[in-house]
Amino acid sequence: MFLALLGLALLVTGVVLVTTGGQAPRVGSTAVGDVPSAAPVPAPPVSPAQVSSGQVSSGQVAPPVFAGEVPVRLDLPDRAVTAPVVPVGTGPDGALFIPDPPQTVGWWAPGALAGSGTGTVVVAGHVDSRLAGIGALAVLPDLTVGEHVVLTGERGAVLPYRVVARREFVKAALPPETFDRAGAPRLVLITCGGRFDRSTRSYEDNIVVYAEPVA
Repeated sequence: MFLALLGLALLVTGVVLVTTGGQAPRVGSTAVGDVPSAAPVPAPPVSPAQVSSGQVSSGQVAPPVFAGEVPVRLDLPDRAVTAPVVPVGTGPDGALFIPDPPQTVGWWAPGALAGSGTGTVVVAGHVDSRLAGIGALAVLPDLTVGEHVVLTGERGAVLPYRVVARREFVKAALPPETFDRAGAPRLVLITCGGRFDRSTRSYEDNIVVYAEPVA
């Protein structure tokens, strides 16, 4: 179900997101590229140089590099909120799907995997629904710096983050770097906020919470 149906708020309108090439993605009314496979990257093989330098003993295997996991659950323990997470892709018109009901949130699959060493993990959801009630991310306007966010991966990894900032943007002014796939690792949570425009059946703003991984 697309973002604007039965009074569900549009998540982003008219925003060109960061891409790694090709057609610009689109959320709401902006184009989205194909969703790539989210399979983890295998650890690199041990090289002779590593053995000779003492980094890895002869006959030993280098410890695996954690490349991240597809997130399947979001927890905001300070708010007693738990929500299932599903990968979200694109519809025939290139618009991003946001899952229903609003108690489920979507992970932007072209972005970083949860726990990945680079890039932004984007999790987005409806703030509410006229038919289905309050969304899991309705608490975002109240989150404060230092609160905990936890993602659970599909293979059971528990990946903690801590809130470092909260911002509110007019939808057309959402910064492109919100969807950065190459920068430092972080988690971004997005929902709608601001005034609800009854003529467009859409909220005017986005609430964006930024969190960094906890070592």
